[in-house]
Amino acid sequence: MSDIPLLFHSLEHDEPFKKCLTCNRDFGELDEPFNITKVFKCPESVFEYPLCLSCKRDTFQSFSDESRNRLRYFSEDKPRLEERRERLANSQNYGEWTSECLQCGIPLSKVTDYSIACMGFGNHMVFDPFPMMVCSGCEQTAQKLLSKTTRDQWDKFIFDNFECPPADALKPDGLPMLV
Repeated sequence: MSDIPLLFHSLEHDEPFKKCLTCNRDFGELDEPFNITKVFKCPESVFEYPLCLSCKRDTFQSFSDESRNRLRYFSEDKPRLEERRERLANSQNYGEWTSECLQCGIPLSKVTDYSIACMGFGNHMVFDPFPMMVCSGCEQTAQKLLSKTTRDQWDKFIFDNFECPPADALKPDGLPMLV
């Protein structure tokens, strides 16, 4: 574990994230990990959110069975994930972990739009499989796996939790994923 780097701090508040977006519990007092996700369009972060593991799990459970199964299949059982785990096993350099797409392996230097995510516990970042980067191409592929019910549920999550999400993040196949 290492301190959560500035890249995963809140741009809106110019400090580390302190509370879960949905339940408002303080990360310093949680006895469970939390995730921070940021969406980048070109070089700029346009969307960011922190979720405790319980809220992330609840949100994922609200998705249809069909969508959850498709997303699991899309995300798991890839030989490159095990290769990545072995290659980076001794690294606590977040730049190495986010240098290529978790799904397809395209280098970060070759993409302009992508999402990154890390897992934290207290004020520390946890490694393996986080931190991670997912390119916009793989996010769009994942979006196509979602049922209409799940897309509607995800839309509701976005609109319930953000006063004014950036327009680019809300294009039909550009919604940020629950990474």
